[in-house]
Amino acid sequence: MITAFMAGSELHAVYVIRREGMTKIRAQGSCLIEDDAGQPLAIYQIPVWAFDGRPKYGEIQVCQKCAKIVAATREPPR
Repeated sequence: MITAFMAGSELHAVYVIRREGMTKIRAQGSCLIEDDAGQPLAIYQIPVWAFDGRPKYGEIQVCQKCAKIVAATREPPR
């Protein structure tokens, strides 16, 4: 599983999550895009294969920069 969030119309792999104040959460993607994590909270756990280079996860567009970074940081198969 991998943590992801929506920014614009794309799904991004989470690099870091920051809290701003008591109620605001910001997420930064592997591609360095940053966005509010939405209201209500819009951070998801999805299968890691969603970032294996496919252009879409279901009907949702996947950020190809994040997909490349996730693929580069995964452990090689054993």
